[in-house]
Amino acid sequence: MLEGGLIARRPYLVAGAAGTGKTTLALEFLCDGARRGERCLLVTLEEPPNECRYNHRGLGPEFVRVEVFDAIPDVMHYEHVPFNDVSMVRTVLPFGRVPWLIRRTPELTAVEVTATGLEQMLRTEVQRSGYSRLVIDSLTAMQYFCMKGMDEMAGAQTFLRFLSDLDVTTLLTVESPSDEETSTERMLARGEIRLFRWEHGGMTVRAIGIEKFRGSAHDARLHPYRIGPTGLDIDLALTVSRRGRFKGRRPQGAVVPPPGAPA
Repeated sequence: MLEGGLIARRPYLVAGAAGTGKTTLALEFLCDGARRGERCLLVTLEEPPNECRYNHRGLGPEFVRVEVFDAIPDVMHYEHVPFNDVSMVRTVLPFGRVPWLIRRTPELTAVEVTATGLEQMLRTEVQRSGYSRLVIDSLTAMQYFCMKGMDEMAGAQTFLRFLSDLDVTTLLTVESPSDEETSTERMLARGEIRLFRWEHGGMTVRAIGIEKFRGSAHDARLHPYRIGPTGLDIDLALTVSRRGRFKGRRPQGAVVPPPGAPA
């Protein structure tokens, strides 16, 4: 669909509603890099690393070589205690070394996660480890928890510019139920991969589309996909029209989305 792949060293969005497979697709991107011998890093702000390791264990042997940084804030403390920057108390680990169990409450500390702190951590880790692929999961959580008090447009613009200067190919997952919503990150990102989901007749129909891809030709059609243990299975032989109609070879059990469904 990308007719050759993402253009290297640029930031891209993976957008969609909850449960559409954004994290899975982003991790497939990292696993592909690990398969090619690249250093790849996931910065998670939503799914704890131990749960991520378990939930995506079917992605293949490369998954354990993907490295992860836990940027999830700890449980808030009621007592007044000094906050530690997240980069000072946590380290990057390959998924193969991530414990299966989540940290216990007594082990939690007062960790502060800020956009500035994350930028400093990323700059240091990229220089030290030479990462070529990066995933931020998710930009939505980062805006809620790490950019508090910042102007939304200025904060997103500054962070995306930072990622461009970082010289790493980056995917940022974004919680975005509707493709009609206009946001700063959509305008500034070099491209957007969008995952759609329709509920119809008691079944779920999913489709993937390239909404924007600057600097290269791409397949602008929507293709249905399924989420399996090994990732997203995209059916390139079948397309879904903007009016919700299937074209081409129709898979067994496929349900046509209702006319006028968002796309």
